[in-house]
Amino acid sequence: MRHRGLHTYRFEANPKEKVFAKVWNEKQTESHTLEYLLSEDNRRVDISKRDMTVAATVIQWLGSPVGQSFLDEVQEVIDSSKE
Repeated sequence: MRHRGLHTYRFEANPKEKVFAKVWNEKQTESHTLEYLLSEDNRRVDISKRDMTVAATVIQWLGSPVGQSFLDEVQEVIDSSKE
């Protein structure tokens, strides 16, 4: 099943979003990461289409300018905690 976010129309203007979405979808096809992330005992569980859409949308968002800013902010917090 394809993991697709809600805002794929932004891919042309935000190519990083397209890359994030592509890699996430490939990862799901290969390893079913989301099924493991949503389980409580590290076993694959059934996920809904809504689960897939929400996860894919968030992952895609990480490639957007706002998402990239969020990742930069998180990295700054990580780096400052090492000092």
